Amino acid sequence: MKKRYVILAALLLAAMAAAGCGKKKADDTTKDAQVTVAPAENTDAASADSGTLVDMQKSDEENIKNVIGDKTDTASKLIIVNGTGSSIKGLYVRPTTDDDDDWGTELINGLFTLADGDKALYYYDGSAKDADGNAVTSYDIRIVYEDEDLTDCYFRKLPLTMITQITLRMDGTGDDAIPYATYLTGSSKKETSTLSEVKARLGLDDSEGDSESEDDESDVTPTPEPADPTTAPSDDPSPTQAPSDNNNGNGSTDTDPDDASADIAKKYIGQPLSSLTAALGEANGSDYENEPETGETGYHYYDTFTVSTTVDESGNEVVAGVW
Repeated sequence: MKKRYVILAALLLAAMAAAGCGKKKADDTTKDAQVTVAPAENTDAASADSGTLVDMQKSDEENIKNVIGDKTDTASKLIIVNGTGSSIKGLYVRPTTDDDDDWGTELINGLFTLADGDKALYYYDGSAKDADGNAVTSYDIRIVYEDEDLTDCYFRKLPLTMITQITLRMDGTGDDAIPYATYLTGSSKKETSTLSEVKARLGLDDSEGDSESEDDESDVTPTPEPADPTTAPSDDPSPTQAPSDNNNGNGSTDTDPDDASADIAKKYIGQPLSSLTAALGEANGSDYENEPETGETGYHYYDTFTVSTTVDESGNEVVAGVW
């Protein structure tokens, strides 16, 4: 009977108060899960990558000694990188759910310890279905540190089936550190970060600090010296420049999406596409493809970035990635 060690990846946020590192539960590591991922067909997304990227990925895989799961003709694969700063001894991967008591079977199972900076190659079933028979597109990851003084960390709502390499990271140190991930999808050479989305879910908005900074600057602005009483005031003040009309005819004041727009788009990963378009407007163009592993996938092209989506059988379209 084949051994099954399933999925070591990194899904977004976590426990602590809905997304962070939380207290360990004494019974968590002893619970066998009801959630396992069966081998699935692999369309080998790497074959669509550029030659250079394919060669780099294959070279990476050949040099990785830490392997989880079984390599089969139908298994999907994922490279997981430990960027947390501490060694990991336990890993759980499951479809996204609100039930934090059921994490399934621990995947590393004593095979190795993943040191900081090390990689693991994970073979898993990328065609898993939920209870309603729909393709699973969102996953959660939980890691257990080798240092028992460190609490478990959680990464939530990750589009795992679209990811080729994921790095689990920590923003900050100590109890205030925030777990997040960066990942590559398909032939992309630029990593997508979940940090902005995690902070948004935790209610950590940097804009408040920016506004306070601006207020401080206005407080220290020098007071103009009084005018010379012997000089008569001018009756013809200099005209002020009228604001330019940036309206492009569709009600938006932004003529082109920029890097800031891409950062905003990333906050909508895991949410309906309609929410993203309400914030940024319609894409310049869209394509849809049916993929064996993920079902129907949409690609929506903005000026400086692309939004990928998944479409379920009911036609619900959810943002899965931004690059």
